[in-house]
Amino acid sequence: MYRVRLSDFVTKSWRSNAPAVHRRSIAIRHSLVYGSDVATARKHGLPIVALESTIITHGMPYPDNLNTALKVEDAVRKQGAVPATIGIINGRIHVGLNREQLETLSKADSARTMKCSRRDISFIVSQGLNGGTTVSGTMLIAHAAGIPIMATGGIGGVHRGAELTFDISADLIELGRTPVAVVCSGVKSILDIGKTLEYLETQGVPVIKIGQTPEFPAFYCSETSDKIKAPCRISNAEEAAGIVKAQGKLGINTGILFAVSIPERYALQPSVMDDAISEALKTADAMRITGKQITPFLLSELNKITRGQSLETNIALIENNAKVAAEIASNLYERSQTGSTTVRSIISKQKPIVIGASVLDTVLQVKEPEINNDGRTHTGRSRRSCGGVGRNVADALLKLGLKNTRLISVVGNDEHGNDILESLGAGAEMVKCISNVDTARFTVILNVNGECHFCISEMESFSAITPKLIKEYQSHLEKASLIVLDANLELDTMRCVLDIAWQANVPGDSWFPRAHVQLVNIFWYEPTDVQKAARLFQVGAQWQDVLHFISPNQNELKVIGRQFNIPVDESMDLAAVRNVAEQLIEYIPVIITTLGAQGVLVTRRASQNVPFYDESGELIANSSVASRLYPAVDGTAETGEMLNVSGCGDCLTAGIIYGIHKDLDEVDCISVALRAAALSLRSFDAVPRTLRDALHQR
Repeated sequence: MYRVRLSDFVTKSWRSNAPAVHRRSIAIRHSLVYGSDVATARKHGLPIVALESTIITHGMPYPDNLNTALKVEDAVRKQGAVPATIGIINGRIHVGLNREQLETLSKADSARTMKCSRRDISFIVSQGLNGGTTVSGTMLIAHAAGIPIMATGGIGGVHRGAELTFDISADLIELGRTPVAVVCSGVKSILDIGKTLEYLETQGVPVIKIGQTPEFPAFYCSETSDKIKAPCRISNAEEAAGIVKAQGKLGINTGILFAVSIPERYALQPSVMDDAISEALKTADAMRITGKQITPFLLSELNKITRGQSLETNIALIENNAKVAAEIASNLYERSQTGSTTVRSIISKQKPIVIGASVLDTVLQVKEPEINNDGRTHTGRSRRSCGGVGRNVADALLKLGLKNTRLISVVGNDEHGNDILESLGAGAEMVKCISNVDTARFTVILNVNGECHFCISEMESFSAITPKLIKEYQSHLEKASLIVLDANLELDTMRCVLDIAWQANVPGDSWFPRAHVQLVNIFWYEPTDVQKAARLFQVGAQWQDVLHFISPNQNELKVIGRQFNIPVDESMDLAAVRNVAEQLIEYIPVIITTLGAQGVLVTRRASQNVPFYDESGELIANSSVASRLYPAVDGTAETGEMLNVSGCGDCLTAGIIYGIHKDLDEVDCISVALRAAALSLRSFDAVPRTLRDALHQR
């Protein structure tokens, strides 16, 4: 089942100062395949522990690897958490593996199964291979899936002799840039533990021992032979959960390393292991084994040298680490329940915010049947009205009854600006009136049928909608039920809005995902114009984590399709529109394409008799892709003429948004929207005063 969660949970530490490389990495989440238990846990906000799979593919022989994987998952379940073993099978990234999939990886042909860190993911996926994820790869994918805790046996580190080979594990780099807490038994004993701890310090990674003694564990051993001490020590999982919560609340964007000593009855003596490791290293050197092959080789050699003791210890420590990780996750879950609220209660507040253009429209309509561009004078009529895509959508939402709608925009301190402010009433309280700016003006030339012939724009004021202005209203945006963004904004401003929308999907005070998240946005993009339609997709990858809806016309859809390298038929007939929209669904969950007199095409992964969101706040996307054409309502039936098309699409957008807030199914949403659009067609104003009539005609 494929779902895009309205309350997609990711860690609180991802605030606006998160490095761009991390925000881009979250785009991976659109390629994740969730196991059924993990999908259910994500939906209800239950504690989840991510588990790596390199131990299955490269760490142990069969069937020990499979049995260990099952034991580790069971250890997580016994603590009330849900295990999510992460791995790649036939090029698909899985978060949560069933028994059959675990067997597939445990028996996988080594020629088609790679050890997979961050650098290897794209290659493995593109080649359709199998991959066992290392700590690095697991952290990246877990973070993309909104899972803040993972368990492993031991992390990679600085290899012995790294001053010559520069062999330093990618795990250490990942810990320095990905906010996932890793529970382990320290660093694998085959590595240089002292240098590894020094390296983690330079990466800003908290290294914390959980237990009653300060000594840093040495994987198979409860301490190193030289008794290296951990930088910090705590006593239990409850304290660990507090650290995770504090790290997230402070916006610190690194991982955390929690080190847990192996239970004493399974621990090996440091002197015994030091001798065994020295012997294994000599063998590896003689056989010239290096790179990613070195760790699996050494683990295998140690198993032989210790006559199976190291394998038994390895199994015991990973099982214990999983137990502790689950205890931390469960503690985080309990903390996250305090003061939580439902997604539905947020929607019920009905506080949409629209960001975009406010314009004084001048409409010149020619009365003659043909417009000739030869310098002649045409007879016609003119009228002025308030317009702009953002203003129109906000005005329409207000007139439909969503009285808490607000517009963020800019007008000049002039007559036209005053007209716009008055048109919105309280909805204009976030519209900035600036003295040295002229209110934007838009002059449209209509033919006798009311269809647009060409336009002249004076839109310099749009540049005054800056990131600084947006940040003035950040607290309002974070509490909005929905954000609508029109494409008239500068790229930096769009990027700022996306960052805020992304942050608003973050759980309140902790890394832990909650089923009922306090601050949740639906993000809707209105492409506005063919020259601007692709702007949102040019500002970086943040849109991938927040965008739920786009509402292009067929020409704007063509431009967006090309942005994604989708083959586009120049004719853009209904079949071509459907084809482009259905390919775009891979990236954008819901596409509302306006087709003029033909009506509107809705493309989504759900049936038409369900709402866009379910009762838990998830965007419903649980079936194959489907496109449905809804014929236009005859807007000229009463007046016999079409007076204006400039606000038709904006009223349609507002109608759907209204329906979402009222929990209407798709059919009823579109019914309201089409009637609102029809009312706009027979009004001189882009948003007619009678728009609320659309609600009574359903």
